[in-house]
Amino acid sequence: MKTLDRLERCDGFSQSPVFIFSDGPRPGAEADVAAVRSLVAARQTPNMTVIKSAANLGLANSIIAGVGRLCDRFGRVIVIEDDLLASPALLTWFNRALENYADTAQVWQVSAHQFAVPAFRRRQSGMFLNFATSWGWATWKRAWDQFDAEAHGWQSLAQDAELRARFDFGGAYPYADMLERQMAGGVDSWAVRWWWSMFRAGALGLFPPRSMVTNIGEDDTATHAPSRLGRLLRPLHTVMDTAPTFPPTVTLDAAAQSAIQDFLRTEARKVRWARAAWSSLRGAAT
Repeated sequence: MKTLDRLERCDGFSQSPVFIFSDGPRPGAEADVAAVRSLVAARQTPNMTVIKSAANLGLANSIIAGVGRLCDRFGRVIVIEDDLLASPALLTWFNRALENYADTAQVWQVSAHQFAVPAFRRRQSGMFLNFATSWGWATWKRAWDQFDAEAHGWQSLAQDAELRARFDFGGAYPYADMLERQMAGGVDSWAVRWWWSMFRAGALGLFPPRSMVTNIGEDDTATHAPSRLGRLLRPLHTVMDTAPTFPPTVTLDAAAQSAIQDFLRTEARKVRWARAAWSSLRGAAT
């Protein structure tokens, strides 16, 4: 309910149609799903519609179906998963951007999340990146209609090192490994396929200079939580409480993209160092 509490504080929430998608339970989770639905029912307001699935669709299929359904109805959608706390200005940011870039074919996504890049601490304007995020986002039907759930051509990542490096955000994050595991049935991610769709189209996402959401879904009850080490090393986000301004032109901000890539490489080195140190400590204790 924390997610809903924070959304209700956003300007424009009461005037927005809100759809809450409740996936069906996995075996053994029936009581948990029933409890969540009961809590939602107690909080339901006239602008809220609760859509319940009898069967368990899973994370990826739930998102894909829900986004498609709302895009078909409204032509656009804002997606906030249940482990995110919104900045008071989040809906203002999304709604202004959805209106401003509605007919800009190159822009496929508006994002809420941003990495804690030191160079962006004082920046007030958004930026266009050839990148995608799943921590709070919005899109239009014109873009979502180009989502390739089958990730056609993904096999080329294994043969083309240059393509793989570019898809890995300049070698800063192993997205290619994730996509390969997705296509082999090892993970359940809509987001890596959305990134593949945007990547192949050369599409842009609009990002704030600092995060407008905080992720609280990283405890041991989370379905897709990172490792304990990853949680400990994840940088704290400075949440932006005012809506950023828009960039002057719809062009890739190469300097910003490079700064994020450098930041991710630095964080990856910290994780590798911490893992090596942890292994060494464990070895010394045995």
